[in-house]
Amino acid sequence: MAIEASSSLYRTIKIWTDSLSSLMAILNPKSHHSMAREIQTLLLSHKHIHLRWLKAHVGYLGNECADQLAKEPITKGDPFLLPKPLSYLKSQI
Repeated sequence: MAIEASSSLYRTIKIWTDSLSSLMAILNPKSHHSMAREIQTLLLSHKHIHLRWLKAHVGYLGNECADQLAKEPITKGDPFLLPKPLSYLKSQI
């Protein structure tokens, strides 16, 4: 979403993430993950957008805020019932 939102800006854009595994999947040209492939395609057509990694939980204010916002749905959201056991879902992920 950040790439798409930045695509119309024609200046250098840096998108920072603390997810090294996601960046590694995006960097892998043989990745079979559909989202990684979609991001690769977007980055190829928007060469002014760059992804960067930053170490998690080391006091970067923006990163700490993003982590807090990402956790909000699981702490304040509505509970739901899973049709399959959590172990099944983890194996699928």
